[in-house]
Amino acid sequence: QSYSISKPFPQKYHYFLLAFSTLSTAAFATINIFLAGYDVITITSTHFNSAPVSDLPMWYTGSQTFGCFSHQFQLGDQFRTNISAFSYRIVDMGSSESDQSGASGLPAGAGLLYANQDLAACDVDHFEIMVSPGDRLITVTATIACPPPLTFRALVTWSYSNHFMIGSRAVAAFPINSLSRAITDGVRNIMGEAYRDIATGLYTTNGTTQPSQQIYKVIAQGVPNCDPSPPFQCVVPPFTSYNAIGNIDLNILGASDIAADEGNLYNIVNVFYAGVRLDLGHWTADNLFTNTTSFKRLVRVTSSADPAFRAVATTQGMAYANSADPPPPDVPTPHAVVQIPYICNILQRKPIGSFAISVLSATLSMFLGTWGL
Repeated sequence: QSYSISKPFPQKYHYFLLAFSTLSTAAFATINIFLAGYDVITITSTHFNSAPVSDLPMWYTGSQTFGCFSHQFQLGDQFRTNISAFSYRIVDMGSSESDQSGASGLPAGAGLLYANQDLAACDVDHFEIMVSPGDRLITVTATIACPPPLTFRALVTWSYSNHFMIGSRAVAAFPINSLSRAITDGVRNIMGEAYRDIATGLYTTNGTTQPSQQIYKVIAQGVPNCDPSPPFQCVVPPFTSYNAIGNIDLNILGASDIAADEGNLYNIVNVFYAGVRLDLGHWTADNLFTNTTSFKRLVRVTSSADPAFRAVATTQGMAYANSADPPPPDVPTPHAVVQIPYICNILQRKPIGSFAISVLSATLSMFLGTWGL
């Protein structure tokens, strides 16, 4: 008599196993497309909120493993905005208030984390203009203050001379039909007007003081005055300090003691101030780059005024001087953010051959492991 080694497989389970095999294989393959078919790579990108893996499921890409990391600034670091007319150097972190004692809000080793925040709340809080006739140089400087959550202060400066300065960026480096080109063109033109007082030898005493002498240097400082409520109109009030230093005795003289027109210095500060505000995305309807009435009101007519420049600035507007189709003056500037590279983790699909082998081998391993159970 013969006996069967094993019991015959019940016919009723055939369809169940077929369905289980098909569904489990499909499920394992789908899972392994993401687990084995992609590599996690690190890239640098200037687009903090970019989504290069947006075709993947939210449950997968929503992990904190992926995305861009905040950039850490240190004291002394420089940055440019996406409008990019000027460079800014961070001089204080942890404080948005000016401290004349030189104390910083955070220790020197501390860092500031930045993650694409809008800079529109940042604004100019102090300005300084320096004229060095012997060096044929005019330099205007401003500090900007950014309130919480950014909470830092930065320095921005622009110089003008009758010669090319090593390390400076030429205005022609900016695209013609761009706000950055318009801002730098405007600042250059107004400083060119003021330079004529150096070229014509007006930085001398005017006879009100003795001895008669040339001026070694002029340093003027001030604080802008802005309305706290809309439309946030701002003016540059009289300088809080004005020191003209004599070249012979180094005595401190006032603006009324020298022949150069003080109005040229106010003109530079007004134009530079308006340009920095636009570069920070801090748009107001009365900005003299877009509002010709404001230009006429704030920029004084001096003996060194350039007729060609004034004709454009008072009729067309400095911000639209290079544009063939200028927008209306009430169109706000784009949001300004710091233009820096971020370190980002993203998923990148493997090459097609490696992708197929990785998915198939991982799926087979999972299927056989499950089948063995």
